[in-house]
Amino acid sequence: MSIEEIKLSVTVITYNQEHFIKETLDSILDQNINISYEIIIGDDASTDNTPNILKEYESKYPKIIKPIYRKKNLGHTGNYIETTKKAKGKYIAHIDGDDLMLPTKLKKQVEFLDKHKNYSMVHHLVYFIDKQGNITGKTKARSATVGAIDNIIIQNHIINSSNMYRRSSLDEHFYNIPHSLMLHDKLAHMIKTQYGKVGLIPEYLGKYRVYSESIFKSSSSYKLFNAQLYTIDYAKNLNGSSLSAIKKGKSILYLAKVRYHYKNKNFKRSKYYLALARKSVPYSYDAIRFLIKNFIKL
Repeated sequence: MSIEEIKLSVTVITYNQEHFIKETLDSILDQNINISYEIIIGDDASTDNTPNILKEYESKYPKIIKPIYRKKNLGHTGNYIETTKKAKGKYIAHIDGDDLMLPTKLKKQVEFLDKHKNYSMVHHLVYFIDKQGNITGKTKARSATVGAIDNIIIQNHIINSSNMYRRSSLDEHFYNIPHSLMLHDKLAHMIKTQYGKVGLIPEYLGKYRVYSESIFKSSSSYKLFNAQLYTIDYAKNLNGSSLSAIKKGKSILYLAKVRYHYKNKNFKRSKYYLALARKSVPYSYDAIRFLIKNFIKL
């Protein structure tokens, strides 16, 4: 299969996911599609049985499965960026190594991008599942998940394992995302939307696994907050972003910290972050709503 013949690349990143990776790969291989595609899997120096499982699939599907066995752990973001660099398809669909695709996901997303030339990315609704695969919740069809870059800057509702995008929407901003960044999803989406609109297929076409040992559940709120703040600040470097969206995005982020510290009865920190929220968007609706809801005088 030549590079020109590959229409779709599916990128998978995994680290110590021996209990999930088989189900993830099977959900990709069972897709109802009749186009040429490749599955590129970045194993981030796993210390469990994950590499051996990948070797089994590579042996069984040598023309499709293309694992990368890293000798050094790059971290979640580094593995994502470096794995994506190997994709050759016109379109790229990403999925983490513990999430699942439902049978018509790839077909419907490819058809969407084929039809809508002015869209750079399309995503869909997902079910939340626990370690055992039980459904624990689901995403909603939000108007803020469609449109342009400003919607994502203000608040990202796109699950990374649900998105498919044009490889042509990746640029130096994407390839230079710091490997140390704790949370890369929002920044990656923002970069892609410089080159077209974002579409939403209002159907549940995937399952997103959430459990206490997952990287984001186990990470400190401080690290996640700094990653989110870096992402919003970075938006000023991207085409199509507006200062008003950046300010509102920061306001919403600060207000989340207000709620967190208020819940933990740290009123001094709560007051500090409320002041930052007001500085970003003076007397914003969100800030006023929070004050009214909680009846606090700050």
